[in-house]
Amino acid sequence: MALYRLMNHGVIAKLQHPIRQGKESLVLHALAPDGRELAVKVHTSKVFGERERKQYLFGDWRLRHARHHIAQRTETIWAEKELRNLARLEKARVPAPRPVAFDENVVVMGFIGKDGEAAPQLNNQKSLDYSRIAARVLSSLKLMVSQAKLVHGDLSPYNILIWKKQPYLIDLSQAVLTTHPEAKRLLERDIANLKAFFASVGVDHQLFQGLSLELMDTVE
Repeated sequence: MALYRLMNHGVIAKLQHPIRQGKESLVLHALAPDGRELAVKVHTSKVFGERERKQYLFGDWRLRHARHHIAQRTETIWAEKELRNLARLEKARVPAPRPVAFDENVVVMGFIGKDGEAAPQLNNQKSLDYSRIAARVLSSLKLMVSQAKLVHGDLSPYNILIWKKQPYLIDLSQAVLTTHPEAKRLLERDIANLKAFFASVGVDHQLFQGLSLELMDTVE
């Protein structure tokens, strides 16, 4: 029903092929009425354990209305949260998909890629200036924390797309506010994941020195 409503409201003109299928979502290529390419993310059923609820939902004041409906509305909550987080990144000028709309369990965003072919994930790249990419990723991370006031919470080379030599952050549904009680721990994990990946491709670890302390000061 959500997809039909988005089409009836003129957000989506045509649904195309699947881009990515995961355990918790399906991403489709689509076209807007003006021909722009879109990514349509359909959040599928997700059962939250108590740890996940604490990590990603219950500490977020924006979703205070969701606490008593978590069992019935997980997909809708996840979609709403992703759109809000994308909007924060856009305002902070962090490279990420452009937020367009959401309805129930569906998020519509700008497409990173061209002619229906999605940009590749960072972990699938074989020939890059990794030092340059690492510097840009860390710049995005700083903006995300200091300006958008968000912590990704699951940042890794699997949810960074490389398009025209620019890294784009994706999969923002679990991102939490810097005021979230788990924000510092999640930020430390994000930094550790990035450090481990870039070390594996030969990036000097000096690039990461001091980053954790610098960012931790901006997390409340």
